[in-house]
Order: sequence, then C-alpha cells, then structure tokens
Amino acid sequence: MSARPSKLPKPEDPHWTFSANDLADTSPLAIIEWDTHFRVSVWSRRATELFGWSEEEVRGKHLRELSLVHKDDEARVWEVMDRFCAGEMPWVSLQFRTSRRDGFVTHCVWYCTAIRDPSGKLACILTQVLDVTGREQALAQLEESERRFKATFEQAAVGIAHVSVSGQVMRANSRLGEIWGYTIQEVVEHGFADLTHPEDMGPDLDLAMQVLDGVIPRYSLEKRFKHKQGFLIWCALTVSLVRKPDGMPDYFIAVIEDISRRRRAEEERDALLSREQQARTEAEEMVRHRSTELEAARSALVQAERLATAGQLAAGVGHEINNPLSYVLANQTFAIEELLRVKVPTPGVDMEEVQRALMQAQLGAERIRDIVRDLRTFARGDPDTLGPVDIQATLEFSMSMAAPQLRQRARLVRKYEATPYAQGNESRLGQVFLNLLVNAAQAIPEGQVANNEVTVAVYETAEGWVTVEVSDTGSGIAAEHLPRIFEPFFTTKPVGVGTGLGLSVCHGIITGLGGTIEVESKLGKGTTFRVLLRSASQFEEDVPTLAPSLPTVIPRRVLVIDDDPEVRQALARIIGAPHQVELAETARTAQHWLLVKQEDYDIIFCDLMMPDITGMDLHDSIAAQRPEVLSKMVFMTAGAFTPRAASFMERVAARRIDKPFDPAKVRALL
Repeated sequence: MSARPSKLPKPEDPHWTFSANDLADTSPLAIIEWDTHFRVSVWSRRATELFGWSEEEVRGKHLRELSLVHKDDEARVWEVMDRFCAGEMPWVSLQFRTSRRDGFVTHCVWYCTAIRDPSGKLACILTQVLDVTGREQALAQLEESERRFKATFEQAAVGIAHVSVSGQVMRANSRLGEIWGYTIQEVVEHGFADLTHPEDMGPDLDLAMQVLDGVIPRYSLEKRFKHKQGFLIWCALTVSLVRKPDGMPDYFIAVIEDISRRRRAEEERDALLSREQQARTEAEEMVRHRSTELEAARSALVQAERLATAGQLAAGVGHEINNPLSYVLANQTFAIEELLRVKVPTPGVDMEEVQRALMQAQLGAERIRDIVRDLRTFARGDPDTLGPVDIQATLEFSMSMAAPQLRQRARLVRKYEATPYAQGNESRLGQVFLNLLVNAAQAIPEGQVANNEVTVAVYETAEGWVTVEVSDTGSGIAAEHLPRIFEPFFTTKPVGVGTGLGLSVCHGIITGLGGTIEVESKLGKGTTFRVLLRSASQFEEDVPTLAPSLPTVIPRRVLVIDDDPEVRQALARIIGAPHQVELAETARTAQHWLLVKQEDYDIIFCDLMMPDITGMDLHDSIAAQRPEVLSKMVFMTAGAFTPRAASFMERVAARRIDKPFDPAKVRALL
C-alpha cells in the first residue's frame, strides 16, 4: 500500500501508537480518512473491497460525489453529519444503505470520529465502516419466519393450542375458541381436563403419558369436549410433544378439528341401516365396491406422486451432475487431443498407457453422461409435446428401467426389423413401454430365467404403421378377461399387486396419440401386447439430423458467461485457438460489457440458471437495449428447468446446448 497523507498523530507525538496507514491496512473494517470538507485522503484496502473503487480513483473526491449514501438515506445521514462536523458530538455511529460501484446495495454501520488539533480545530474525520448486510438479511428472514408462524397459528382452519405438561392451556388460536364456544382468554383459563368428557379422559391421559415417556412420538384420537353452551362436540385430536434442548418435556401441541357433523352423519346412517336390513346389505355392498375403487385410486395417486417426486429428484440430480461432468469431459478431451498432438518421449512414463487410461476415463464419463440423459428423459414433464420419437432409443431406456424386474425372471430378446421414428411423445411412450415390460416380468415367476423369454419386436407394416410388440412366456390371461383388460381398475394380479390402472393409462396414451394397442394371450402360454403408432414420416416435421461440421475455421470473438469457473475454463479449452475467448463469472458482468461498454461478440454462450441475475434476465435486458445481439446468444443448460425457465425456452427463439458439452457441436456453432 503506497504512503498516503494523514492528519492522524505523527511518530514524534508522545501519544502516537501506530499510523493511520497501519490501521487502514490491518483493520477488518473499511477505514476512510476525510479532510474537513469530507474529501477522501485515506482509503484502505478493505474500503476498496467493500465499495469497489481503488484509492487512486477516490482520493480527493467528496462523499457526495462518490454517491456512497443511498438516495433514500441521504437526508437523514447529512443531517447528522452536519451536526457532527459542527462539533455537536465528538463521534457518531450511523447505519444506512450504501451503494457500491457495481450498483449493489449493502447495509453498513459507519463509525465517524472527529480528529482535532491541539487547538481544538477539526483536522480530519476518521471513518470505520462495518458491512452488516448479512445480519440485516438474517433479521429480515427471522421477522418473516415469525410473521409466517403467527399467520399459520392464527389463520389455521383447525384449532391449535399449546398445552403445558400439567394440562393447562398456555395459548390458543381463535379457531379453537370458535369450536368450544369460548373466547381465547376463557380457553387459556380452563384446563384440558375441564373441557373433556369424563369418559374420554382416561384414553387421552394414557396416550399423553406414552408420549412423555418417549414410547410414541405423537397420538391421534377422537374424543368429546364440552361446549360452553352445555352440549357435547366431537373433535379429532392430534397431540405431539415439544422438548427442551436438554430433552426434557416443554409443552404439547394439540390440533383440534370439529368432526361433530361427520359423527352425526355416521350415527344417522347407522340408525337407518339398523331399521332396514335389506337396504343396509345393499348399501354395504355398494360401500365395499366404492371403497375398493377409492383404495385403487388412492394407490394410483400415491404411485403417481412417487413418480413425480422421483422425476423431480432425477432432474435435480442430473443438473448437479452435468455441471461438473461438463468440465470433466471437456478437460479429458483436451488432454487426449494434446497427447495425440504432442508425443514427447518421457523417460520412465508409458505415454501410451497414460493415453489409454485417459480414454478409459473418458468412456466412463461418457457413460455417466448417458445415464444422466436417461434420467432427464424419465423426469421430463412435457406430456403434450408431440414430435418424432426414436422408438429404439425409447425402448432401450424403458428396458434399462425394467431390468431389475426382468433379470431374475426371463431372458430379454430384441428383434428390431426396423429402427423407425414414430409421431408421439418420448416421455409418454417410455411410460407405456415400461408398463408393458414390467407386466411381462410380473407374469413370470422368479428363478426360471433359462426357461422364459420377454421379446421386444419392432417393425413397420405395409400401411406405414410403426409396430412394437412386447411378448412374454408367462402365465397368460384367461379368454374371459381379455375384453376387460383395458378397463380402469380391472386387474388379474393378486390383491396388493398393481392398481388396475396401468393398462388403462397405456390405452389412453396410445389412443390419444392416434394409435392402437392390442393384446393376444393364451392361458399358460404367454401374452403379446402390440402397439401401433403413426410413422413420423407421415408428418411435415423431419426426423432431426446433426448439422454438418463447418469446413473452415474463422476466428471468432466469443463471450462465455457461467458462474462455475471450471465450466467456463472447460468451454474455453473446447473453443480454443484461433478464437478469442472472454470469460464472465456473472450475468451482471456480462450485462456491463454488453450494455454499458457496448462490446461486440460473434457468439455468446450464456448459462441459463445463475444466481442474482439469470441468463433469462440478461436476455430480457439485452432485448430491451440491444436486440441485434440476441441472435448471437446460445444458452447452456444442465437439464433442470424451473417453470419459468421452461416457459422462457418455449417463448424465445434462442439456440441451446446441453451440458456436458459435445465438442463437435460447440465447434459447429462457431
């Protein structure tokens, strides 16, 4: 740090301990020394880190000229500063918002001390600045958490009470008062025992003791409470225990729901059924039938929720793997290419073995990439998007998903007479094929792999239909069941195995795509499901093909925007010479280069999902100020799309490249 003038005490002063420069360079706080007119005379390294300006840029500038004080705080700050400079106070502590050089607003505490000469005249002002942005954010989050808790407690649709271990109500919400007919104050004044029907007190206390003893974590029961007006009300009670940090019981949380109407309805139903035995018998049969359907529907819903959760997990895992995998693959490719290009003998090192090891690592990384791609196919949420679907690739993915079911039961046989594209939706067709494969596996007992086969055949009919057959040598389906095989809730499987919805869903998907699904089966011989789909060649859209590589390499000026430094460096290596590559670690930096400095680039690689400012935000700001740049943007994605990102990619006509990068596709874009 260069020497800077200071009006603080000099070494010859008997009270001198250390210089302002020493203080400025060693203090964890930002140190600023101002002259009597509030112009900068000393600016510490920490001040540069905090505000963004170097000492050379700010020396001699007035505080107002730097615009450090947020405009909404200026009046308050300068009112105090004027009094301070007038000598009304020897020091001042102020917290206000501070604007950094990059425009980011921070919360800081400024400690200002007036330094006076022996005559008492103001010599300079010493300021120490503490960044408290994190603390302010934490306080805001705490206030929001408390607000949400109070809103949840007060606005809940059920009664909630905190009850001491002795049974005294400590606090309650207004809904509980409505249920019991008391004001909140009256509820607090009563104990749970006072309001509980005597016959229901015993079971409640027994369960509460089990919770206190740690035998069970919580309990639920239906019990009667006494309303203020004297009548009984039935409530569903759920109780859990909050413990202190030392593990001792603190208080109970009781959730109370008024179920009186339901209980009355049940009593009326029972009375009616007891009067008319025949009606009761018919009603019970109807209820049993309906319960079976509801249970099947509930099981299907649970399964759907599990699949949805698995899909979200798959998408998230794929995104997290693809980012580091991008630079692993890129750097391995770079290392292999460099070894092939520069073969320098190295004593004691088998370079061919090194090259083989790198290539094996490359194959492993590419296998991870393929697995992640399959996960993304499984997680994709675009059921209404139709287009050409690679049937063989979709089948291979479905077979890999069904492999755990198949490998212990049968040999998998492939008969691909054609490798066509069909018009449809990859995710939905994958769901159909997976269901058919799992059904085929479940029709065969475990442990007889050598005697059983599951055959997957693909061919095209003379009429142009793409046909997929899934056949098994399992137990088969009885002839009388075949007409109902695609009906909802109909199943030939044992109770607890399947919901009876799988084939119905498959039928709906295939017919919705304009195709058909058929079944042939012989009891004890096996079953064949046949899916017929319209060929993609019947539609205007062409089956996608890779664009040819550019014949020559023209030097380009390239901008790479990604918050992950390894991804930036890896992509820069892929691009390589003779291109000029510039790297931006944030969209805010790129925004400054493109919109403030008006820099021009031939192509801009931009990560879609970044903190602070996303690639979508950058796109929108460029569209507003330099729309001619949009055609040069290529968005990079690791595969996890928020609803906003998915909508954005559908809305804009932007190019996209997936992580991990395919070097050939990257270079083709150049």
